[in-house]
Amino acid sequence: MDNSEFNWPQIGNEPAIEFLSKNLKNKKIAQAYIFIGSDDLGKSTIALAFARNLQGNPQGFNSDLHILKPEEDKKSISIEQVREFIKILNLSSFLNSYKIGVIKQADLLTPEAQNALLKTLEEPQDKVIIILLVDNEENLPKTILSRSQLLYFQPVPAAVIYDYLLDNYKVNRSLAKDLANLSLGRPLKAIRLLENADVYKDYLHKAEVFLTFFTANPSDRWRNLDQIFTDKSYSVQAVNLAREILAIGEGLGRDLLLLSLGQPERVQHSMLSNQLEKVLQIITDQGTKNGSVILERLKLIAQAKEYLESNVNPRLVLEQLIVNL
Repeated sequence: MDNSEFNWPQIGNEPAIEFLSKNLKNKKIAQAYIFIGSDDLGKSTIALAFARNLQGNPQGFNSDLHILKPEEDKKSISIEQVREFIKILNLSSFLNSYKIGVIKQADLLTPEAQNALLKTLEEPQDKVIIILLVDNEENLPKTILSRSQLLYFQPVPAAVIYDYLLDNYKVNRSLAKDLANLSLGRPLKAIRLLENADVYKDYLHKAEVFLTFFTANPSDRWRNLDQIFTDKSYSVQAVNLAREILAIGEGLGRDLLLLSLGQPERVQHSMLSNQLEKVLQIITDQGTKNGSVILERLKLIAQAKEYLESNVNPRLVLEQLIVNL
């Protein structure tokens, strides 16, 4: 199908774009859509592009497009937020067009907020479209899922991201390769790291520090942890930072396992290949079975992630992890 009559981002998500373009062309628009997939796959970008195409407004934001997301420092989206969101959507359109509401991180809707949203879906308003963005459809009740059109967003091949960075950003091939590998199929992550040198540098610092946890003595691990995490609170920022650190550690663990299996071409942190090889050599010199040791450490990281999601203090989660690694 030719999608050229509509304005879409130019990297990945072809099945979702194809489906939405067909909806637009046939003028068969669902009342609610749920975009499912991990962060940085382009769910939000496609949702906003769909809204602009639907409203015939290629220039971007307008007063008939409304976005709902968790309030700062809050871990959920409350029923009060949803009620206000619904109230705004039920007002008359400024442009005599569609009123479109996008709910980011809809996984975080409280049960009460889900019920309030469900009532709106059960009594649809003419030309009111709601788009929910979620990591996992299991985080929403079946009653909402059954009243929505589900679209799944898949990782983009590293080769596609690599070519996109070369063609659109004119970066050197080495950096394009490293970012394509690091992003794990998430093009927006690769672009964000490319456009924000400080963010990329900070990520690499965290990765290099975490890598020391696999081989350093306990006192050095403790000291190194203070380089990347000192917050002792239960704040949203502390939880998110701990979540990021654990994700980095999990990626490094997978890289070590891939190297031990002779698959260096699949390593995520290709820019740290030399350091990864040294860590693997130290583990080998200890006379242990590489694969089994690394798998045990990956299990510890997975357990730490479970503790974090169970509201255990983030600092305590990381401290317990580095003691046992």
